[in-house]
Amino acid sequence: MNRDRFIQLDPGTGRSPVPVNYVRNLVELISDVGVDTRRLLRQVGLTEEEVYNPEPALRFEQFRRVMVGARDMTGNPALGLALGQQLTLTAHGLLGYAAISSADLGDALRLLERYFRTRTRLCVPRIEPTTEGVRFCLLESVPLGDIRETYLEVVVAAVVGGIRYLLGERFRGAVLELPYAPPAHAERYRELLQMPVEFGAEVAALRLPYSLLSEPFTLSDPASRHMAAQKCEEELQRLEADQDWASRVRARLMQAEGMLPSLEQLAGNFHVTSRTLRRYLNALGVSYRSLLEEVRMTKAMAYLQANITVQQVAIKLGYADPSNFARAFRKWTGHPPSHFQP
Repeated sequence: MNRDRFIQLDPGTGRSPVPVNYVRNLVELISDVGVDTRRLLRQVGLTEEEVYNPEPALRFEQFRRVMVGARDMTGNPALGLALGQQLTLTAHGLLGYAAISSADLGDALRLLERYFRTRTRLCVPRIEPTTEGVRFCLLESVPLGDIRETYLEVVVAAVVGGIRYLLGERFRGAVLELPYAPPAHAERYRELLQMPVEFGAEVAALRLPYSLLSEPFTLSDPASRHMAAQKCEEELQRLEADQDWASRVRARLMQAEGMLPSLEQLAGNFHVTSRTLRRYLNALGVSYRSLLEEVRMTKAMAYLQANITVQQVAIKLGYADPSNFARAFRKWTGHPPSHFQP
């Protein structure tokens, strides 16, 4: 499999995986620093009508081209952090409103875990308990390619900014983990986010102490929270009904930690038989095995770029023998695993 082709696959399935208002925010941000946004849109093959369309019509490849173009034209490697900081809670629609109305931080994080997909499907949150608190993890559900770092910067800066808005000076003791080596502008993370940042993690995550989870929100409103959450649930159900089975299986495999689930286990999670799930995939011209290989390659790339050893990556992906993983990886990419390590 050609690596470039794989990274540029469009994960959109009818609906946009990136709400168009986020692209508007990006266009307005770079306009403020003097970039000719019309020229940018022409270069990436978009029109102002598409960006300011009331319907969320942008797909991943369009979003990717805008982000790469904006980063190149501004010459700002920390553009993702700047955009994330600009995204206030109200920029996230009903989900932001539900978060503002939540009882406390723990309640808001559970809402985000459930309804984050209504805003973007490029990564999926998961709350993991730790001995000292929780990790709010952001699991990449599609190959992000050349916008990986910039996109994760946007998301983590928006999450951190939202929590800081709701907690103010009570937001203390948190640590940000990022799944790549420190970039040249690493110090900008600490300056802009005002918190410790650790690079080289397995996934992007915000590590929070238990004490923060029960911190109440001054704008808490149970009735408003219930109304907004109900609307988010309706939107989530519509989105999942529109998503094809290949996308569902791929997303579940990307979210899995450790040994990837079998076809039978996934079918059980979807409340269908393995025969039915296989038939659904066959109707789309894909197989479980091909999706499994695709996800293994994506995860392998991410692990290797986080400087995890080849042996550890092999174990994480379910290979008993690292040499078998190395052979499979060379078949996928044409290169040995070491080619993609920092």
